[in-house]
Amino acid sequence: MEKSIQELFDQYEEKSLEVEAAKRAMDAAEVPDLSKEEYITGPQADEHLIACIERERKEKELETLSQEWSEIQDELAEKLCKINTKVLVKDRQDECTVLIHCEGGGIIIEDKEIN
Repeated sequence: MEKSIQELFDQYEEKSLEVEAAKRAMDAAEVPDLSKEEYITGPQADEHLIACIERERKEKELETLSQEWSEIQDELAEKLCKINTKVLVKDRQDECTVLIHCEGGGIIIEDKEIN
């Protein structure tokens, strides 16, 4: 069954937050540059390899989330472009009402508090 505009917008917002969290996690996963070291110990090498593997895992997670977010964006933008006018939806993250519409194939979100 087709998802409603509200459902797609909710997914868009949720996935956006997941992507941001994954970006922060990847940025925090530092892998030191050991090229200037004359040598390192075996345990240091093991720690470095673990850090490299962890960063690669976080990169793959970010890529997967970004792809999922892109697919949601495409579906929402396609529907909004067909509607060709602004749509009032509930922004559940910020507890407010916003207007969304398609412009140039992208999604535009405008704050619009309705009382």
